[in-house]
Amino acid sequence: MTPRLKNSRAAFPRAQVESALTAWWDLRTSSAPARRRPPEECRRLGGTVFDIQPAICSVEAALAVLQLEALLGFELGKNATPRGGYNDREEFVRDVTSRLQIEYTKHYGATRARQPAG
Repeated sequence: MTPRLKNSRAAFPRAQVESALTAWWDLRTSSAPARRRPPEECRRLGGTVFDIQPAICSVEAALAVLQLEALLGFELGKNATPRGGYNDREEFVRDVTSRLQIEYTKHYGATRARQPAG
């Protein structure tokens, strides 16, 4: 009987993905024009069309995801980011990480995606 080879791909790199997405969000939203005013302030002082747009649109989110292809080891499909956008960093990181883990599992199979990294 031939011994089984170890899988070449470790578990989904959740911590690295979350860290990269958080850093990307912080960099993208740290400039003064990108900072969003609280809704109360917009109501009180008046707002602009930019106040109702998401902080990160789906096109920008897709660009962030594309930067993770090298880490994940494969080309991501169009379903990795949803239409719309994000107003909250935690929601962005949680949602995109979850979508990437699904794509990772589809690509490498459930067995490889669940193996502990090591």
